[in-house]
Amino acid sequence: MEDFLRRIKLIDTFSTTLNVSRSEFISALRHNIDEGDIDGVFSGAFEAFTSSKNRYIGSVDYHSFRIRLRKRAFQRNFRTIASGELKEEGDFLVINTKINAWRNDLYVLMAFMVIFYLSLFTFLIWKGFLNNLGFGIFIMMLIIMHAFFVFVVPFLVLQKSVRMMKIELEREFHYIISKSSSLK
Repeated sequence: MEDFLRRIKLIDTFSTTLNVSRSEFISALRHNIDEGDIDGVFSGAFEAFTSSKNRYIGSVDYHSFRIRLRKRAFQRNFRTIASGELKEEGDFLVINTKINAWRNDLYVLMAFMVIFYLSLFTFLIWKGFLNNLGFGIFIMMLIIMHAFFVFVVPFLVLQKSVRMMKIELEREFHYIISKSSSLK
């Protein structure tokens, strides 16, 4: 399944190399991330109303991190999660990051939508909308167009969130190090 999600670009990976020690980077990253649960159903229910200036929420330990963008008022945020491993190689820190926009609750949503549209098609055929061929074809085409948008648009939005998260994290890792007072 992960290979399929990579092909449709809902999962992406990248690697960043920084000229900093792991402990300094972790200290700077913890300073810029609010600790919190990012996987719970109601984990972000009221976080748009917090006063924190940090853009990310998640957890950081010595070997890895797991973060997502903080929800802001009037902004769409689809809970794209970035998880990464921190490895020291000589004087450099290598950060291998995986960005995942697909969540398991989307399986339920997709199954519901498939059942809905299949039952709608079945109902229309059973009730005889196709007896009036012109009207039946018109209704079926409308439903097919609607189903197309309902299935495709969320994938396009999730793909964009993966692309944007990748760009933002690449910038953020370098910015965190440059503004960290312990490194100056």
